[in-house]
Amino acid sequence: MDISTVIGIVGAFLLILIAIVIGGSPLAFINIPSLLMTVGGGITATMTAFPLPDMIKGVKAIGKAISPGLPNPVEHIDYLVEVVNKARKNGILALESDIDDFFNKDPFFGDIMRMLIDGQEIEEIRGNAESALMKIDQELSSEVGVWESLGELFPAFGMIGTLVGLIQMLQNLNDPSALGPGMAVAMITTLYGAILANALCIPVAKKLKYYKDLAMMYKESYLFAVEAIERGTNPNILRSKLMALFGVKAGEE
Repeated sequence: MDISTVIGIVGAFLLILIAIVIGGSPLAFINIPSLLMTVGGGITATMTAFPLPDMIKGVKAIGKAISPGLPNPVEHIDYLVEVVNKARKNGILALESDIDDFFNKDPFFGDIMRMLIDGQEIEEIRGNAESALMKIDQELSSEVGVWESLGELFPAFGMIGTLVGLIQMLQNLNDPSALGPGMAVAMITTLYGAILANALCIPVAKKLKYYKDLAMMYKESYLFAVEAIERGTNPNILRSKLMALFGVKAGEE
């Protein structure tokens, strides 16, 4: 679990709330029409930019920012080195009994190991793997894109709400007592958009981008292991290569 994501999101909203309460009149910051325009407008505009299934999947991806479900890099390296070592000692066909474990580890790993055990050439395996990686990268990028769009559109609709509020305020210039409250309401939509974008959407998008890149590194490491098995590479060479890939130092093992 990535506790920093939880602390960051909750902490940002909590600090803003505390500042509002200390400043007095917290109810002045609640305006239903402004919420509808900012939140509703941002969400519906994002739905226009993405197919509905991708939109839903992207919103749910906030769970990955909290719990990415990626293995510990040191344990991951040890596991792949063990698989390569077994193949080097007992032959590739000895891995047949572990195929279910490979699929449980990662379906992508299971697929390429299945191809290797079935005797496909490494060039063909790599070609199929690269096609699969492109699809995976596209899906993960779409999840990031949803949050990036929300981070762009919430402030935009906040500004639209502010302009609407200003127009409505200017219609009451003959009533000076209504100008102050009217200006306050007009500014609330901009505030809503700024808070949602900078305290939630943009940070979540950046965290998802980080984990997307890390997930693709794990996928690539599986391909490294398959190539090492096919070529009979010394497991220690693979270990060094994977340690460099994940930035793991010898003392961290």
